[in-house]
Amino acid sequence: MFLSGTGSNYPVRDVNQWRGYVQSKVQFGLLKSETNQDVENEVVDFRTVSDHLNNVRNTLAPSMSELAKDLGITRQALYKWLSGESQPDDIKKASYIVELSRLSDRFNEAGMGNAKLMSKMKAFEGISIIDLIKRGDNWQSAVNLLIEETRNLKEAGEKANLTGSNASPTDGWLSSVSIPGSGVRE
Repeated sequence: MFLSGTGSNYPVRDVNQWRGYVQSKVQFGLLKSETNQDVENEVVDFRTVSDHLNNVRNTLAPSMSELAKDLGITRQALYKWLSGESQPDDIKKASYIVELSRLSDRFNEAGMGNAKLMSKMKAFEGISIIDLIKRGDNWQSAVNLLIEETRNLKEAGEKANLTGSNASPTDGWLSSVSIPGSGVRE
């Protein structure tokens, strides 16, 4: 599959790299290439940069200042991208946003309620999964490890009854002896 009609052809397998750049400039559609029959099951992400940013903000919850700093832009530019008023001109910045959004998707699919904490955990030789994405490293196995470890910790906590007690709450902690110095007796 490829994108055509922009003066160039872009392979679908690289859609996350070029989509943010092309989408704001041209209307496009995807056609299946005659020579590539094995892309039937390929999933293409057609969310806008704004959609990706909202996904990142809702799941990973970075501050706008933090995200703008990571992208090397002003907060005002980031707000324009978030509103859809403008798009990144730099494909690397758009790719970074898309990769953060894909990370958010993985955490959401796994039902991770603590994605912000997990994404910043320095679990990979002293760096976080976000640092892996910043460096352009493959983060797929790292996110799987984080998800698995989170599930294991949750399961261990449940087995050890650390997640809550089955006991009914009582006021048995109140005693007939007052707290020393309080001058109050129950």
